[in-house]
Amino acid sequence: MYDNGMETGARHRYSPWWEFRWFKESKIGKIWRIIWNNPKLIFNAIYSFFVGLRLFGIKFYKFPIIVDVGSKIRKSRKSRLQINGRLYLGGRYIGEQSGNAAYLKLARNSTCHIEGRVKLGPGVRVIVEPGASLTIGDNTYITASSVIHCATNISIGKDCAIAWGTTILDTDFHTIIYEDGEQNSISKPIKIGDKVWIGCNCTILKGVTIGDNCVIAANSLINKDVPPNSLVAGNPARVIRTGISWRA
Repeated sequence: MYDNGMETGARHRYSPWWEFRWFKESKIGKIWRIIWNNPKLIFNAIYSFFVGLRLFGIKFYKFPIIVDVGSKIRKSRKSRLQINGRLYLGGRYIGEQSGNAAYLKLARNSTCHIEGRVKLGPGVRVIVEPGASLTIGDNTYITASSVIHCATNISIGKDCAIAWGTTILDTDFHTIIYEDGEQNSISKPIKIGDKVWIGCNCTILKGVTIGDNCVIAANSLINKDVPPNSLVAGNPARVIRTGISWRA
């Protein structure tokens, strides 16, 4: 026998409200599932709130920066952190190669410009020395355990993909004195164009310009300029192909 479509003696099963179809398909339901599966997001949101309040004062409500718990920003009072978009610092959403916290240090009179949406992954360390300037363009991400040390000026364009273990240095740190008395220029600016893909464990040295739409193969050492639309590889790197393009 059946009673209202259910077998006699069967127990009614009531689903919790978050399992109803109307809730699952709603925007609130999708946010709920993300938070439920990633409870650390709550801590990150609270932490980012206070970091934004400390760095940006009354403008914190825009959440210009999302900081993973454990990641740090050290900012001198006379330095400037300009974010025209949103900066993501740390987190495992960029890569699983490192579980370490990210670190951003701005020394006295230094400037860091973030233009658009930028992600600095776990273990990434960015140091901007006194009076130096670092600019990173929209939709650029730097994955785990990479290092950027800016002593004068480093510019990274938009839509760039920089893989883990990459080191970008615009300084030699030490002076070299040659036999004739000449000395090296300790620091020279670095410019990385738009849509540049840098493979893992690469090193970009001072005074280098990398043109738009280039691909730098893994484990390459870049110590001279790279023309646009080029594939380069090696230590030191040399041009393998020209006229190339790439997509994510």
